[in-house]
Amino acid sequence: MDAAAVRAELAQLRQAMAARYPDPVFDLRLGAEGVRGVVGVAAQAEVARARLAARWPELSVRLQVLAERRPRRALWATPPWLEVWRDRPAPGGRGSSLTTEVLPHDPPADLLAVRGGACLVRAPGGAVGWVARGGPFQLGPRRDPAAGGLAPVGPGPLPARWSVAEVRLWLLDQVGRPYVWGGTGGAGFDCSGLTWRAFARVGLCLPRNSRGQRGCGERVAAAAVGAGDLAGAVSRRRRVSHVALALDPVTVVHACSETGAVRVEPRRDFEQRYQVLGWRRVGRAAPASSPASAGDGQAPGRHG
Repeated sequence: MDAAAVRAELAQLRQAMAARYPDPVFDLRLGAEGVRGVVGVAAQAEVARARLAARWPELSVRLQVLAERRPRRALWATPPWLEVWRDRPAPGGRGSSLTTEVLPHDPPADLLAVRGGACLVRAPGGAVGWVARGGPFQLGPRRDPAAGGLAPVGPGPLPARWSVAEVRLWLLDQVGRPYVWGGTGGAGFDCSGLTWRAFARVGLCLPRNSRGQRGCGERVAAAAVGAGDLAGAVSRRRRVSHVALALDPVTVVHACSETGAVRVEPRRDFEQRYQVLGWRRVGRAAPASSPASAGDGQAPGRHG
């Protein structure tokens, strides 16, 4: 086995992971006992093991997946909101790429590790990233998101009933707010942050990214789309994953990076710019309003 070749492969893997995954940890090293290291999520470990085994089947590979840890402590966001970064920020500083935001009324973020003066956390919805020490949070006991009023959403039907009218009114109130990569309502929204916050208001916790949201609930035929249904899509121009919500059968609302804001537009126009991969229906809608359970998506002192 050529040690230099293995180290070169590990360097290439690190670059590939940084480009592909929003999760920040990928630290693999070659030692006397083989490759040992830490990764953020299971998908990274699977790719690394497969690539290394293809070239060096005799190589011992042992990886720890931080996202699979069972944390005992949590970070509770305090005003104005907690920023979770893809890259490790300096103490009291900011990273270069925002992964998500946790607002003060959200369930807490699980504390996975402390490294280099920063906290690695898993935020509501499953986003993994870094929080600067000294940021707006308090350490406290961990609590399951469902205990805080948010029911995790996966594939298949849900017994939950929620108010389409409440979600629709809230979405219309967000129109014009800025598009912010990683935003869930603090500084602004990205596409999956807007849909995550909309459903969090009625007690449902979607995956935090658009790819995860494409698998939520049950598939709906394009001809049967109604208010509250999710459109999983990709940009026809850039092939970037995207998600939107139907306000009615012919209108959608989404946080649009191209215009830099939350916007409402005809579904026909939306489908010209985005390839819709499928429509999903999350639970069964109820006509009556239900109380919001995860904040109002607004920064303190801001309205509308």
